[in-house]
Amino acid sequence: MNFSGKRFSPQGVAALWAATLYFAQGLPNAVVDLVAPVAMKDLGFSNAVITFVAAWAYLPWTLKALWSPLVDSVGRKRRWIVGTQAAGALLLAGLAGAFFFGVPAAAVVAALFAVAVVSATHDIAADGFYMLALDSGRQALLSGWRSTFFRLSQIFAKGGIVAAAGFFIAGGADAGTAWLRVFLGVAALSGTLALVHARILPRPATDVPAGTRETPLREDFVDTWRTFFRKERVGFLLLFLLFFRFGEVQIGAVSPLFFKDAVENGGLALDNRVFGLLNGTIGVAAMLAGGIVAGWLVSRNGLRAWLIPMILLLNAPDFIYVALAHWQPASLFLTGTGIAVEQFGYGFGFAGYMLFMLWSCAGTPRAVAHYAICTGFMALGVMLPKFWSGALQNLIGYEMFFWWSILCTLPGFWLVAKARRMIPSDFGKKVS
Repeated sequence: MNFSGKRFSPQGVAALWAATLYFAQGLPNAVVDLVAPVAMKDLGFSNAVITFVAAWAYLPWTLKALWSPLVDSVGRKRRWIVGTQAAGALLLAGLAGAFFFGVPAAAVVAALFAVAVVSATHDIAADGFYMLALDSGRQALLSGWRSTFFRLSQIFAKGGIVAAAGFFIAGGADAGTAWLRVFLGVAALSGTLALVHARILPRPATDVPAGTRETPLREDFVDTWRTFFRKERVGFLLLFLLFFRFGEVQIGAVSPLFFKDAVENGGLALDNRVFGLLNGTIGVAAMLAGGIVAGWLVSRNGLRAWLIPMILLLNAPDFIYVALAHWQPASLFLTGTGIAVEQFGYGFGFAGYMLFMLWSCAGTPRAVAHYAICTGFMALGVMLPKFWSGALQNLIGYEMFFWWSILCTLPGFWLVAKARRMIPSDFGKKVS
């Protein structure tokens, strides 16, 4: 497939492959993090068990920095991308069987863990490819686009995939059969994306292994970690990665269970069809707007100018969950409006988080591996709160849990105030 003709600008070509690449990156992540908990809820698991399983299944994204030097030093990022997408398709088909046969929670963890390992490896390669194939101006310009399609894959998962399972169940299928059909479809989509990327991804001259034949892989690994922890203000960087989203990730762990739980348990009792369609229509439009607007604004004024509005919009929708839990409205209009506001805020705020990581790694010989370490700590910030989120919600109820999550946003505001003093005013601005 050739995009070299005049019909396609360099920005248009980059936007095309960035969109499909980050959709493919987000899809298995969404299956593990967003769809599997809904499936487990349908199959009768408790909230405490669901969030605990989800936390363990998220471990590969936390530990992926351990094998990021391998991806950085051996082979081209493009080959890693296509290979991990193909492997992920096969593992998703295996996960379909795990849900169909009603295996115990430990076996579900193992199946999810395998998907996550391959997906985390894909993350390393995809993020590295993005950094190598684009200059900093285009990275910033497409940051909202990139995070939007990553998030779009998640909305597709908890919207379209969950809704599809709901329609199968409404049509008379049992939960195991419904989720078997759904996950086989996701596996087919993942395999198709692997074939597409084998054709459309560019072949930048910079996409070469970081290691050399004279430098053993073990030395590459040690050098990667040594140079990362010698970064200026590395302690602050780690705090930022762990606590920027500290409140939002706890709400993210519990909110799908809140929407599905029975009214007498404090939930909104939405079935999979309604919940999925709300996320897949209103949520998609709002999230697209938030991510694209954020990228456009940063490309004009720089990241520093927009970092505070980004964390405000990321966390302000938390109050909507308090209101929904308190009044438990039956109105789908009110519920859909709440989802729209939350999705816009997430799309806007998460773009700033990703750009901060890009800034922290830019200009270093080990930028790709360092970025993978950063995303590993980001995953740790998602994983740890999940261990207690479901159990805490069971203990104090949905409304008090959402108030607790709001309190947990305060460290992020302090970190953003400090971060603004470090980021150059021109970082993220589009180069003329």
